[in-house]
Amino acid sequence: MDLKRRPPEDAWIQERYALWLDRCTRIAFAVTLAAFLLYASGLAAPWISLEQLPALWQLSLPQYLQATGAATGWQWLRMLRYGDYLNIAGISLFALVILVCHGAMIVPFLARGERLLALLAALQVAVLVAAASGFFAGG
Repeated sequence: MDLKRRPPEDAWIQERYALWLDRCTRIAFAVTLAAFLLYASGLAAPWISLEQLPALWQLSLPQYLQATGAATGWQWLRMLRYGDYLNIAGISLFALVILVCHGAMIVPFLARGERLLALLAALQVAVLVAAASGFFAGG
């Protein structure tokens, strides 16, 4: 009787997902750290200065948006030259990690004949993309 433990047959799934998760998380962390350092050092000027923030914190959202001209929705992408918005880009990369990890599984699932798993991964990616685009927001 062989008492050695063998890895489960689906270990390749876990290892591939973990590899993608590790790499994507490290990249997102590095970008977030770089963005923060650019902002904190003053190399990337903010849209809203630190001196203005305490007075703005007491405002309601509509008042804040009117007073600052801050971007809403996906408009923040046009503001990436400003340090405070550059930080949002780094944080957004963390939100994309799961989408990338699921997407990275589709082709290997298909190559192994796991069509249902590939479909589920593709549907998860589609739902995440639709949610990020505002498709479910209504209104």
